[in-house]
Amino acid sequence: MADSPLLALPGGSILQFLLMTLPLLGVYLYFLYLAIERPSIANPNDERYLEDRIKLMDILYTYLATLVPFTALLVYLLWFVRKRRTLSRRYETDAITILGNVEYDESYYAAGEDRNALQNVVGWAMNGFTLRQNYGRIVYDLERVANHPACNYEERRGKNLSGTIKKKVRVYYRYPREQVSILVIPNYPYSGQPKIDMEADWAAFAKDTGLPSEDQAALADTLAGPVETPQVLSRDRSIGVLVVSALWICFLLGASLFLCFQIDRIDEFYEDEDGEAAWTVFYCMVGGVVPLVALGGNFIRWKIYEHWMLKRGRKSRKGSRRDDAEPDASEQGSYVQMT
Repeated sequence: MADSPLLALPGGSILQFLLMTLPLLGVYLYFLYLAIERPSIANPNDERYLEDRIKLMDILYTYLATLVPFTALLVYLLWFVRKRRTLSRRYETDAITILGNVEYDESYYAAGEDRNALQNVVGWAMNGFTLRQNYGRIVYDLERVANHPACNYEERRGKNLSGTIKKKVRVYYRYPREQVSILVIPNYPYSGQPKIDMEADWAAFAKDTGLPSEDQAALADTLAGPVETPQVLSRDRSIGVLVVSALWICFLLGASLFLCFQIDRIDEFYEDEDGEAAWTVFYCMVGGVVPLVALGGNFIRWKIYEHWMLKRGRKSRKGSRRDDAEPDASEQGSYVQMT
């Protein structure tokens, strides 16, 4: 997954996300009802005392375990997304423009690409989740980067830029293209991204998310059919998911705190309920595990994503394409000429 990290949540509405969590909320409200009722039956003289029951300690573990992914999602939306947008905007202000190709295939791995058994399993899984539709490959010549007037990488680093780079990238326009504009940050020669797809990404930051209608119409005419583009996490939907996640966190924290008090009340009646252990678990999870996973996990994910954007790519010294090179006849039917 480090080769192509998921940039945003899959397309869909905030209503879909809310409906997905409602069944879980129903179950957790039932657990909360059991916690409210438990002190009333915590009496050996009550006929319900010996009935099978769900331990409140187990419910506490469930609440605190669920708190981890929702907190991680909140940190992702508040911190990771902002960092990703800042990095994306660097291409608008700092990048140089060269020419290169965009390859696109419905398969997660390119045809003929060598891969081991684990990669086959990953490819199958990615195809199953349709992430293959969101990624393509760009191919560009490092000499074009080195020859650009704004690039002084060779002078600063003392390294010659030569060969061809093939790099997996996120694409919004899902079709192969030849000799299109590629944005490259001069300090990172492997940072190439197709310009038209980066512009679509910048459009996703705006309140009115969507790709320009004139571009869609032009591409549809060029390809003799509609252009299918993946949905991304728009600003409005991002805020909606953020609100739902925050409400879940408040509910889980409040319910977990309430459970600790309830376990304190009944621990003298049940050997498998321990109030002191409940408070210890609560403090360790809320003060240690949850922030560690949410902050540390998103930080590691960010470093992987940053490396993938700026430094990831496969270099080849064969097949370098110059500006005046003509495409093979076999390639002319499978690419769309654009500038």
